[in-house]
Amino acid sequence: MTRGTSLLYRRGFYLMLGGFVALLYGYLWVKQLDKPAGWEPPTAWSTQEVGAAALTLDSAKLLEVLRRDEGLARLVNLWGLVALFLLAGGLILSAQALARGTVWRVLRARDSHLPGTWLLGDVGRLFLLVVLVASLLPFVQMGVVVWTGASGSWTSSHLWSLVSMFLLEGWVALVVWGLATAKSRSWSVMLGFSRRGSLRAMEQAMMGYLACFPWLMGLLWAIVMLCERWHIQPPLEPIHELLLIERSPLVLSLTVVLACVVGPVVEEIFFRGVVFTALRTRTSRLAAMVISGGAFAAAHTNAVGFLPILLLGCLLAVCYERSGSLWAPIAVHVFHNSLLIGMALTLKALL
Repeated sequence: MTRGTSLLYRRGFYLMLGGFVALLYGYLWVKQLDKPAGWEPPTAWSTQEVGAAALTLDSAKLLEVLRRDEGLARLVNLWGLVALFLLAGGLILSAQALARGTVWRVLRARDSHLPGTWLLGDVGRLFLLVVLVASLLPFVQMGVVVWTGASGSWTSSHLWSLVSMFLLEGWVALVVWGLATAKSRSWSVMLGFSRRGSLRAMEQAMMGYLACFPWLMGLLWAIVMLCERWHIQPPLEPIHELLLIERSPLVLSLTVVLACVVGPVVEEIFFRGVVFTALRTRTSRLAAMVISGGAFAAAHTNAVGFLPILLLGCLLAVCYERSGSLWAPIAVHVFHNSLLIGMALTLKALL
């Protein structure tokens, strides 16, 4: 255990960091410091009108847009074929799995191939460090304005929100790496990044995702229909909202990278590599799947998509435990997010 990583297991380190954050906020509150010129706290993306337009796209308007743009019409047709393939293939695979009893065998199986040993205390340490660092981000934003003299246009925009997300994702990856290094000589093995059988594991995971895809989409469609029946405006995912309202190529590119690459990798490291593994040492497979999947769904802050994301989290946990390779759930997560991001960008072109 190195000196740097051993700090992560010392109570005094967390007390010192928490005290530092408390002092910063206390100093601002007591002194009532004036905020730097141009500084504004990050605000929620005002996308209610865009979200409503996206969910209530008029068919006549859609046909008019497609008549004017043949390239967009071909793209929509392509997405239709992709959706048809995923739904038809998924229904066939899921029917075969149910007929053969594969689902019940997977849920009742006691064998586990999890590579590392994580404890619930590790989850608590990681969560506490993420919360403390997230509370420091407003001060980082203020520091950028003060030290560089930059205007508040970018620090209060969607770009700063993306920068904050990248910083948090990077911090999570760094802390998990530190904990894994302290617990094992090989952090890659500890986190399930073994190359042995990874391609086979990814192939099996993708087949499992394809079998679950119709149920994921069907559940989401049913929830949206219930919201419409009860006159509830379902909110969009924050990333999807950003894609729909943002015009900057830089922000859009960073959003795609965050949603399709960085986010899936870091989320799988945390929710499957650490949280699910820690729960699995104390509970049954089903309980660990549901609890870690629930935490995964809650982290996306989308009440409408909670159940579909929970189901996806359970699938990703099964992929990880049966294969022992974190590459399997990462492959599924990357594909799933890329699919949704592609659909969101196509929808944006139709608005």
